[in-house]
Parts: sequence; C-alpha cells; structure tokens
Amino acid sequence: MSAKSDLMTRLEYLSDAIMEEPSLIDVGVLPSTHNGVANLLRKGLGIVAFNIIEDFIKKRAEEALLSVSNSGVSFANLTNALKESSTLGAIKSLLFNANLLKKDPAFDVINLVQTEAYNVYSTKVHPFSLSKYSLVYSESNVSSSAIPDLLKSFGIDNCWPTLKLISDSICGGIPDLASAFNNASQRRHSAAHNVDFNYSHVWLSNIKSEILAIAAAIDIALSAKCRQINRFPANQISSLDISIDLNYRFIELVSPTLFKERKNLGGKVIKNWPTLAAAIASHQPRLITKKEFLIILNSSSRIIDWHTA
Repeated sequence: MSAKSDLMTRLEYLSDAIMEEPSLIDVGVLPSTHNGVANLLRKGLGIVAFNIIEDFIKKRAEEALLSVSNSGVSFANLTNALKESSTLGAIKSLLFNANLLKKDPAFDVINLVQTEAYNVYSTKVHPFSLSKYSLVYSESNVSSSAIPDLLKSFGIDNCWPTLKLISDSICGGIPDLASAFNNASQRRHSAAHNVDFNYSHVWLSNIKSEILAIAAAIDIALSAKCRQINRFPANQISSLDISIDLNYRFIELVSPTLFKERKNLGGKVIKNWPTLAAAIASHQPRLITKKEFLIILNSSSRIIDWHTA
C-alpha cells in the first residue's frame, strides 16, 4: 500500500466515525456524564487524526527517498541538507528509533541497524540507497519544523508558502496550512497529556479537510521534484524548479452520472464523463509524461482526491 492509499482509507474511517456518532456531540453546555464521555471520544479521535497525517508524512518521505535512490542521480548532486540528513541525520534517527523498537522482544533490531547502517554506507558508492530514517524520524512525533526540513532536503524552499500556493491551486480551501498543522499537533499533545482538555467537536469536524489539503500539497510538491530528478539525474537537484511541473487537470462531480473535466478552474469544460473511474483511467497513465496532476473535486469545488501517477 502506498502512503496516499493508506491515508485515504484511514480518512474514510475517520470521517465515518465523526459523522455517524451522535455520542461525540455534547448535549447542552452543563457538565454531564454524556458530555464527559463525548469529550473522551473526541480526544481519542483527535489523537488518531494527527497520527494519520504523521504516518502519511513519514511514508511519503520514504517513497521520495526511494525515488531519489532509484533515479540514478549522484550523491554529489543532492542538496547539502539531504547529504547530511542521509548520513549523520540517519544515524541519529536510527539510534533513537532502535532504542524504542528494541523494547519489543519480537522485533529484530539488530537486522534493522545492519540494514540501515549499510544504506548510510551506500552513500559513498553509486548507486546508493538512502535510509528510510534520513528524514522525519528524529522524534517520536512529526514536529512543525520537520515538514520544512523535509522539503528543504529536496531543494524546495519557502515550505509553507509553497504548500499554500499548491493547496490554493487545487482547491484545498484551508486559509493557513501551517497553522492548521500546528493546531492539530498542539491539540493532539493536549488531548494525550491534559486530562481536563476539552477537544471541540468543531475541530474534529474540520480536521479531515485540513489533513487532506496538507497531504495533497506535500504529495504534489514531492512528486513534482521527484519527477524532475528522474528526468534530469545529471543536474543538481537544488537547480530544479518545481513550479514548471505544477500543472493540473480537474474532474468535478456534478451528479453521480456526470463529471466535468476542466484544465483550469472555472474554465471551459473539456469533456463530460459518465463515471469518475473512466476519467481517472483515461488520464492516470499519462500524468507523468504530460507533467500534470489530476485533481478530483466535489460538487462544492473542494478537493476530495488527487492522482500523481
């Protein structure tokens, strides 16, 4: 399973849990057994929701590192940030995670260390294999600084403004992605460590769309950069500008039997499709060669899905 397919499955479960559980909603404003139970349930779902975006970021970073390893690019052409994170950073993160994982007597931590240590060594030769622990594994949780560090390692500067530009272009609908991520992180921490913390149902109702917008923007940014690295393995990856690869095609739900295809938001309809599956099947095989991303919108013109390949 890919990082994105895991994300979408989990978001579907999360959405169903939030929308179909009246036990999550307070009854009145006064303290009561029902409201106390509702808050406990909301806190649990809030923690799980942030775990979903954390897991996506970690797995998507692993996929991007694998793409770079398989591209044929030389280690010398990586950014300085990625050179350091795939050597010194990987060793530090490996030690941190090995100490956590060895608490499970069934886990083969020796094999893990040997495998990842070899990946670190491989950066001395060509081709190399970058360790999965090179990025976003240095702490138990994905911090607000981990995402800028991730993108910087791939030569993508101005992290949150870049992600906001992508999100706005694909109808993410979130005013401030950085604040949305930081708020979700802080609420997760408070829900896990403060027994009296009240997790608002409004926060829970909004978190799926926030996760979707953040994840889509990160995925598209990394996909655009990895596409370029695969096209130009002889180039310094910091010299590759992802903006020229940020091209979109939109499929918008009108009714269960009508999906409108547009190249530009609000622009001319290129084609009407009877099913979403038919539209995706037609465009998905050509997305990489056409330097496009396929964005699926609901009837309110908000992103509900996307395809990079």
